[in-house]
Amino acid sequence: VKGIYLGMATLSFGFIVEEVFARWESVTGGNSGKHLVPPEIWGFKFESTESFYFLCLVIAVVSTLAILNLLRSSTGRAFVAIRDSEISAQSMGIHLARYKTLSFSISAALAGIGGALYAHKLQFISPDQFNILQSIDLLLMIVIGGLGSVHGAFLGAIFLITMPQMISLTKDWLPAAIGQAPGLQAVVYGAVLIAFVLFEPMGLYGRWLKVRTWLQMFPFYRRGMFKRQKSFQKSDRLK
Repeated sequence: VKGIYLGMATLSFGFIVEEVFARWESVTGGNSGKHLVPPEIWGFKFESTESFYFLCLVIAVVSTLAILNLLRSSTGRAFVAIRDSEISAQSMGIHLARYKTLSFSISAALAGIGGALYAHKLQFISPDQFNILQSIDLLLMIVIGGLGSVHGAFLGAIFLITMPQMISLTKDWLPAAIGQAPGLQAVVYGAVLIAFVLFEPMGLYGRWLKVRTWLQMFPFYRRGMFKRQKSFQKSDRLK
């Protein structure tokens, strides 16, 4: 399963899991949810906001370093090769199904850690918290920050978190018919996503790379240096 079919399969699986958790009331509490206690490690409870913040910070740093080291390993190079061209990766002896399953498992594990921390932050969990809108927000973070970039994930998250505050600050400067219109935030989200896909496919991290290269190579910088290369996914090389 690949491409749009993989996206549809994972989306359908998310709907199934949400429905199962909503009906499994003996374990999950159903739609009423469950209240959670503060996390505890080796007898120390992270009850205060500051202690929980440092717990999240340590987990984020460890996870980031682990992923960066993974990308520098042979496994990470296999991931990059599959992303760029499945045919070329397979011709080099890379087992596509094995590495795709491994990357999917690692992504799911990181998402599970983030979801667990998010639930402990709210001290409440219910199936309604993790719906399709949450998935769209995460997708926006990745696309805006930069696909295939660990640094871009942080930039996209910061951008998306600060965007509601930016919208609320600019509402007073807009005409009343626009500033008070319902669904303004969703419209802005969609416009930003379309703008990044059309004009900056590499995201915020890609823009930063261009600026850094321009500063390093000025005045010998060329606009075509960052021209997007074509990725061959199927049998395009045989045409």
